[in-house]
Amino acid sequence: MFLVRWFLIINSIIPALLFFNIKRYFLRAKKKLDYKGPIIAALNHTSFLDYVCALMAFPGRRFYVLVSAKFYDFNPFLTFLVKAMGVIRVDAVSGNMDAVNKAVKLLKDGKNILIFPEGHIETEGKLLEFGQAAALMSLGSGAPIIPVYHNGKIGPGKRDKMFIGEPIFPDNYLITEETLQDQSRAMTKDLYDTIEKYRQFYLDNFYEAEGKKPRKHKHADFLYNFVKITAYPGIWTLMHPKYIYENGMARGTRLRQKGMLLVSNHSWWIDAPFMYYVFFKLAPRCIAARDVATINKMWEFFEKTMGCIMLDRSGFDWGAIRTCIDCLKDDVPLLVFPEGHMNYDDKLMPFMSGAVMLALMTGVPVAPVYMHSTYKPFRKQVYVIGELIKFDRTSQMPDNNSVNLANDLLYRKLTELRQIAIRESSPEFNRAVKAARVKMKANLERVNGQIKEAQEKKAGKEVKGDNDNA
Repeated sequence: MFLVRWFLIINSIIPALLFFNIKRYFLRAKKKLDYKGPIIAALNHTSFLDYVCALMAFPGRRFYVLVSAKFYDFNPFLTFLVKAMGVIRVDAVSGNMDAVNKAVKLLKDGKNILIFPEGHIETEGKLLEFGQAAALMSLGSGAPIIPVYHNGKIGPGKRDKMFIGEPIFPDNYLITEETLQDQSRAMTKDLYDTIEKYRQFYLDNFYEAEGKKPRKHKHADFLYNFVKITAYPGIWTLMHPKYIYENGMARGTRLRQKGMLLVSNHSWWIDAPFMYYVFFKLAPRCIAARDVATINKMWEFFEKTMGCIMLDRSGFDWGAIRTCIDCLKDDVPLLVFPEGHMNYDDKLMPFMSGAVMLALMTGVPVAPVYMHSTYKPFRKQVYVIGELIKFDRTSQMPDNNSVNLANDLLYRKLTELRQIAIRESSPEFNRAVKAARVKMKANLERVNGQIKEAQEKKAGKEVKGDNDNA
């Protein structure tokens, strides 16, 4: 059996790579699984080929898979093959516990188990009710369950997207629940809810779930992509970006294909290019202050090239707001700095209400990001990325109470991300960030003076032109 199994594995590598075009997405805070012991991989069941997809999703691990007696006894040749690959026969009709006991023994021996908790193939694109076998195996062996959802798009020209989440450990259920039945029931419910959450994430964030192809936004022309691509290696080399995720679903924020509102703190002139780098696979646009952009012709050209929406801060600029709403409705990601000005202090300034107004009026989710950096070359740049925030769309013009509540929630969220950045960074790095911002704040008056001088000069030319015309 050993030789047969390796013969099958070696001869199936190339056909599997050609036929099973799998893309893995990790919905957990750390991409790499720190746990080195045996695991129970639990997948939703879309076809008979799910077993092969699961093997490719976990390279380097050999899995013993639970298979129903109907498939196991289909014909003698198939029975021989599945035995060689390591299959545990399950009699689903009689509820055979022998399979569970055998799986527990294998887990205690350091082996890995693959299970489809639904027990049957999905036919309507929805999860079926889960059996408790996975939970019983975990509780009996102490091995964690790895929840996985995949879209089941298997075959030439298709791409099976797999969403692999945080391990579910049995320890919590052994403490909080009294009987084995209660422990198994609670663990199974959490497993079902987790995989269902991943399914909803796929449906909400990927065009393929709606039978559509990813869009190419109109503003992302040749010049836009040229600037973004050429800036990528420079930012990667000079700033050494490091990503910290609030939780497992926060990692999914960077995976989203559809439009969203990106909200971040604002500490330096090139925060927007940094955010373009963080969400490199998207083509976001940014709201920029018109009075600042017009100071330097080169900077103005750069911002227009990157599709910035120029906002007149001297009054209510309905034209810019209308453009922002149209972008969000057309699934174009939009970057907003709700503080409104660059902030060199260690704490966030009060947020203006424009960002949450756009979120409430369009119903798009908000992606909160906190940037924690010294802004010095060859010193790491820390990004703390939070889970998407979804506000209920109230009306075309939300009331003040809804806006204030949403704004407070967004401010608290970025404050929490800031605390995570400080907690996850070394004390030396945090001190370097504070020192850098003190120097940046010292230059604030000089910058504001330049802006004021440019505004006065522009106003003087306009007055002179009016007098000449008169």
